[in-house]
Amino acid sequence: MSIMSWKRASLILCLSISCFSFADVSEEEAARRVQDHLLIEDFHEAASRAKEYLSLYPESRKLHFLYVKSLCEKGEEKEAYQEVLQTIKLSPEEENHRFIYETLAWGVLNKGEDSPLLMIKLYSLLGAAYTRDAKALPLLLEQMQSSNALLRSVAVKIAASYGDTPVQEELVKLLHTEKVWYVKLDVLHAIGQLRIKAARACLKEMIANPKTLAEEKAAAIIALVSMYDGVEDTELQTLVSSNRAGLRQLASELIIHLDLQDKTEYLLPLLQDTHPSVRVSALNAIGLMQVKTIGKKPVLASLERLCRDPCPEVAVTAGWAATVLGFPVGQETLKAWMQQPLPEWRRLASAALSVSGSFSVKMVKGLLQKETDPYVKANLALGLIGQRQNVKESAKVLFHVLVESGNDLWMWDNRYNPLFRTLAPSEVKHVEQIPRYPQVIDQLVKLELLSALSVVQYPQALEAVKEFLRNQSWGITGAAAATLLEEGDEQALQLIRELLTDPEEKIRIQAALILALVGSDVSAIKVLQETYPYVDREMKMVILEALGHIGDLTSVPFLMGVLDDPFQVLRIVAASALIQCIYH
Repeated sequence: MSIMSWKRASLILCLSISCFSFADVSEEEAARRVQDHLLIEDFHEAASRAKEYLSLYPESRKLHFLYVKSLCEKGEEKEAYQEVLQTIKLSPEEENHRFIYETLAWGVLNKGEDSPLLMIKLYSLLGAAYTRDAKALPLLLEQMQSSNALLRSVAVKIAASYGDTPVQEELVKLLHTEKVWYVKLDVLHAIGQLRIKAARACLKEMIANPKTLAEEKAAAIIALVSMYDGVEDTELQTLVSSNRAGLRQLASELIIHLDLQDKTEYLLPLLQDTHPSVRVSALNAIGLMQVKTIGKKPVLASLERLCRDPCPEVAVTAGWAATVLGFPVGQETLKAWMQQPLPEWRRLASAALSVSGSFSVKMVKGLLQKETDPYVKANLALGLIGQRQNVKESAKVLFHVLVESGNDLWMWDNRYNPLFRTLAPSEVKHVEQIPRYPQVIDQLVKLELLSALSVVQYPQALEAVKEFLRNQSWGITGAAAATLLEEGDEQALQLIRELLTDPEEKIRIQAALILALVGSDVSAIKVLQETYPYVDREMKMVILEALGHIGDLTSVPFLMGVLDDPFQVLRIVAASALIQCIYH
């Protein structure tokens, strides 16, 4: 028998003997015995003993707490809730109850983990993660190994913000074993964010493999590049001369990432590469690093040649690079592509112009007055707003594009070049695990455009926001709200605060959610709590999440009330919010 097994057996024997001496036990000894049962995970007996000892010491706060803990460990959250109410009556001072509130909340979350229902498991995972507590790690690791792809995907996204050693090890395992493409992308993003160097060899293999999906290859390159603090000439030369296009593209990305001004000679062969994505990547390096000469050789000749490249994304990128370097051939090239009959290439050229800085402002102003394609107009207007040029006119164009969009679904398209993000008609496919996925992407895009109007204080921005909120049937999510005001400031938040008193309930609650999820603004609490009883269950979950995000102690009594709700999913979200309010 091992030492641990011997100790466990001895403890059980002692507990068995102690059960015969119940009546004359002291309060301190009673608490110790209950704790011993909890230690050996004999939760049923711990609850039974605690209940018996409470008949002897009904005002013992320690025994009440141990009884609550025992009930939570047994999964009897309803009974634990009633016991918490009794405990609170012993000492009404709220500050004394934080620990017992937390114990009850974790009992609710842990019970949800054992549910056979997918949505209950999902919200238990999210609820635990939002607490930012180390207690969430076991649940996180378990769901990273789940047989359900959606649970794995959510767990991996959360893992990127934890980064503990067990989490990193599990991410490396998933990199080798994961088969579902969107989960694999999440794994790659998490590995890059955490800079897990143990994954470097596998990432290189993925990049070199011609069978790797384009999205996975791009994510692998980004992840790998983020891990480099420096690169030797020999490694750079190996990448440049590789027979795999992905590795040659990686060479350009490393030069950009590390700003290797003294290594630009490696870009010359890449500018003449047979693969379009490699040429695009090398041109990105030329433009971003402002490279006008490589060695003693001017780069203009190469740019002029590539401006005539038969591949549209290469020619447009060359035009952009030449423009930001101040060469006239750049604007001439982009202007020519703006006159192409295919809308796809005009949109790409407009996106390139919008990130060309002050060099193209005059041309963009002229094109904006003549353009009829709403997507091209939006791209150009965003470029001028970014440069703070013709802001009033550009905001007006953007406003009308939004108003006239109707039911059209939009997306950001950067498949040809990650530097050129162009507004385009949605081609987003439905994802079985994410309801209404194309609509979600469309919402995020339009929220970002509304953000631009808010930032420049467009007079009709408030009305545009109201119209947008009025037309949403399922509420603003945390991610969407963050997108709306991520570039904003106090003035943008004040714009939303004005909607807290709007006569339309839907607009009031949407505004309160934005203020809560973006600004953690306590002014939203009153509206959220007042409207909670009158909304559907989906919106109730969002409200509870928002209250947790604000993290104000005044919400504790309200959240405690929700823990008595008959719907488990609402109790789970409320439990997470409760922990956040206690330890915000």
